[in-house]
Amino acid sequence: NCAFAFCDILTSITIPDKVTSIGDWAFFLCESLTCVTIPDKVTSIGVFAFYNCRSLTSVTIGNSVTSIGDSAFSSCTNLTIYCEAATKPSGWSSDWNSSNRPVVWGYVAE
Repeated sequence: NCAFAFCDILTSITIPDKVTSIGDWAFFLCESLTCVTIPDKVTSIGVFAFYNCRSLTSVTIGNSVTSIGDSAFSSCTNLTIYCEAATKPSGWSSDWNSSNRPVVWGYVAE
């Protein structure tokens, strides 16, 4: 939890393939972060994980993510979310996308 919180100079990150979860508030207020790809082994994304990442323009979420906490992408004002899943998995919070950012379901990377 809170692993990179308030790291406002972080512009990009490569999440290692061995990571299986992204904790609560992990990238909270990383205002310079622009793009994130969630690796295939990640199964959960915590509450407010990317809260207020205002420069974040895209997040790609693989099929392996079976749970996402409340407001995981809240206040990410420029974000489009790309999901490999065809529809929202049942384990995702009903409030996972509380800022109502655009979501592309059934996304296939080129």
